[in-house]
Amino acid sequence: MKKTLISIVICIQFFSCTNQSELSKKYSCTSRNSEKNLAVIDFNKNFKLNIPTIWKTELYFNKFQSEIFTADTTKQLTKSLILVASFNIGTLDFDSHFYRKVDSILLKNNLQIIDSGNQPYQSRPTYWYVAKGVKNGFSYHQFNLTTKRSKNTYFNVYSEIYGDNNINDRICKTISILNKVEFLQ
Repeated sequence: MKKTLISIVICIQFFSCTNQSELSKKYSCTSRNSEKNLAVIDFNKNFKLNIPTIWKTELYFNKFQSEIFTADTTKQLTKSLILVASFNIGTLDFDSHFYRKVDSILLKNNLQIIDSGNQPYQSRPTYWYVAKGVKNGFSYHQFNLTTKRSKNTYFNVYSEIYGDNNINDRICKTISILNKVEFLQ
């Protein structure tokens, strides 16, 4: 499927963390007082992410998904993260078929799960994991969260974390962004 590229910047806002999610607690994430963020809405207007203003962001869409791709390109790859969030049309059940598919994808990419869980995200059924491996010659971690939004839609976000330093901090940055996702439909 061909993806179409659209770049949009919506508005600048200031946010601060207040309530800690279960994932924030699990990873002992500390809240930040204030950070200048950009509110970015996906092309199909399904969700909004609040991301740092200095990050480069691109929007993609096709008839099955609408995706926001963002990264802090002002830092070296081993000190930043790449974050991809998508709203998807399709059915999703957290059953044995789903978990076998996840295992198959991880195996194909030479990744091994080091942590996972089923804590609800925004009161919806959710599965998340952190996997580790090597990618492009770098030590690599991936944080991945998938949540069912309705009978025929689901939301997925993953962050790619290269290198061995500050892994937990970069997972916490991903979780901080996740904690502020707003679904518009």
